[in-house]
Amino acid sequence: MAAMTVQKKENNKSQMEQLQDMLKEMFQTNFYGSVEVKFEAGRVTIIRKTESVKL
Repeated sequence: MAAMTVQKKENNKSQMEQLQDMLKEMFQTNFYGSVEVKFEAGRVTIIRKTESVKL
């Protein structure tokens, strides 16, 4: 299980743009698992991505 934060980086992308990019990548790579997004005061603080592997 991996937790990551979404923050403004040097590329000046907003949290929403970064979250959309992450989700698009998961759709394109046939991600199998779950994503939990936590908010504090209307801002994303933690994204927990749990990937499952099918054999």
